[in-house]
Amino acid sequence: MLIAPPLRRRLACLVYEGLMLLGIALFAAALVVFVLHLLGAEQDPHVLRPIMQWSEFTVLTAYGTWFWSAGRQTLPMKTWRIRVVTTAGTTLSVGRALWRALLCWLWILPALALSAALHLGPRNMSLLICAGVLLWAATSLLRRDRQYLHDALAGTRLISVSS
Repeated sequence: MLIAPPLRRRLACLVYEGLMLLGIALFAAALVVFVLHLLGAEQDPHVLRPIMQWSEFTVLTAYGTWFWSAGRQTLPMKTWRIRVVTTAGTTLSVGRALWRALLCWLWILPALALSAALHLGPRNMSLLICAGVLLWAATSLLRRDRQYLHDALAGTRLISVSS
């Protein structure tokens, strides 16, 4: 039976995942800055910002896609005994994992767009992102299967894994 893990366990996994993603994002940013420095373009904000944003988007999306496809789990998912599967309970194909990874951006994109429209500073933007993440997580409480909205849209689900 495909039983969703309790919300508190999924949120704990999300916090751990956020720390992992932060480390990956910082490493990717350092690599981009290093390459742009070698090319002599690191001082131009019209070059740096879009390249940085696209590289972060690509790296973080690839991280989710790779780990969720072929039955793999991220380290936080292993730690919290959570696995992502299709609604039929099978492992995700690369295409399905990519679709889920793209839909996962819905956790923060509305907050990022709103903070850009309102010209919010980093502190207020962080608060808005946290509020958006909590609201997105709360959508699972409105569903009978307790799955997140992006999982329902992707045809995937989070399940508990026995030890």
